[in-house]
Amino acid sequence: MKVVKGIATTLLGTTLLAGIVYAQQMQTAPSQAAPLQAAPQQAALPTAQQKDAAHDLRKMSADGANAFRDMHRARVAIFDADPAAAKKLIASAREALAKARTDSTAFQKAEADLKMPNGLKKEPAPVSTQPIAWLPIDGQLTLDEDFVATPAKAAAVAEANKSLEKGNRAEALEKLRVADVKVMFAMAVAPLDKTVAEVDQVAKLMDEGKYYEANAVMKKVEEGVRYDVVVATAQPAKADAPKTEAPKQK
Repeated sequence: MKVVKGIATTLLGTTLLAGIVYAQQMQTAPSQAAPLQAAPQQAALPTAQQKDAAHDLRKMSADGANAFRDMHRARVAIFDADPAAAKKLIASAREALAKARTDSTAFQKAEADLKMPNGLKKEPAPVSTQPIAWLPIDGQLTLDEDFVATPAKAAAVAEANKSLEKGNRAEALEKLRVADVKVMFAMAVAPLDKTVAEVDQVAKLMDEGKYYEANAVMKKVEEGVRYDVVVATAQPAKADAPKTEAPKQK
């Protein structure tokens, strides 16, 4: 299940890895999720890009996703003239965000450094270059737009999908990496501190009976979600060849 319909539409606008959506992780407990592992044949340390991809793939915030789902349902409850249900859902969203603050999924990055998926328009207003905490609330694996389906690569994608269906992401990514299939990971991310503050504001407005204003703030929170794309199958950096000293002349 996707977090918010608008977010789902955006993520599904990219090329799916043969239809396997990475949001399945949201339904998997952290203890059951297979950890990302370095390929056994790697001789060099992982590149910074590989480390970023591993972090992003391993850590999605289930609590953050729940908060956005509850908030969206609260907006529906207001539309259905059910303020009591809306209040309960916002209380649940606040609890989920409080947990998300401590679930170690947030990462620091400037909005200007977020890489938008192809086809999405960037914000017209200037974006900040100051790093802030972003909460990853949804995401999926996608094939690179330049993917060319050779028989070997098509077979690797088919095998990777079998691994994904079993919940083994590390194995799937390794199969694709070995076959030189470039896979991207597109994430929906929310500015953590701003989201918490605005959801707190929503609760205050509801307590004051200002449901129209509360709905407007929730709409603003949903529109504050941004997207970031990282390479999920970066090739390992090649180790430098050992230097040999010229023989000394006697």
